[in-house]
Amino acid sequence: MEFDSYEYQFLMTGIPPGYRFEPTDVELLQDYLWKKVNGEPLPYNIISECEIYGNQDKEPWNVFIETSTETFYVFTKLKKKGKGKNIDRVAGCGTWKGQKTDPIMYEKMKIGNRKLFVYEVKGSNEGVKGHWIMHEFSLVDEEDKQIGDYVVCSIRNKNAKDDTDDEEPPMKKMRFNSEDHNPPEPTSSACPLQTLLSDWS
Repeated sequence: MEFDSYEYQFLMTGIPPGYRFEPTDVELLQDYLWKKVNGEPLPYNIISECEIYGNQDKEPWNVFIETSTETFYVFTKLKKKGKGKNIDRVAGCGTWKGQKTDPIMYEKMKIGNRKLFVYEVKGSNEGVKGHWIMHEFSLVDEEDKQIGDYVVCSIRNKNAKDDTDDEEPPMKKMRFNSEDHNPPEPTSSACPLQTLLSDWS
């Protein structure tokens, strides 16, 4: 049996056609990364595990679709350099170079970090395919220490062009929430992360 791209998307992720995966920073931490770190079932298969660091064939255009305008979400496990504290961010012929770090807050409490990276190649830019940027999302405890080795990364090629704009009619974007295809307004301000972190104190 053959499936078209929309049917394939629904079968693989559970997200129906017309919906876009556009989670907030808090949702990425609370509904996905927290469950990944603690070995709990994830709500959908939209975020896969992927090694984005390494010396061979780890350039972003070899790992992801170079011409796609979409943002790719992946779990990746951070690896330290030797016995030190620094993270090894070598990826193929280049490196993911850090730009800035912003805290992720919920109810005046810091629950994680969002770090911006740009992919840079040492020396000549010959052979570089695209302008790749990445946001890395990590969980932190009350002492601002990272929880677990896993992070969520959103990666995209800023140079990719969308050639479908003239071919398809405009579609209203519907924001997809991990709890419901058509989520209601939140009725409680309670945050599972906030509750669990407070239990550690």
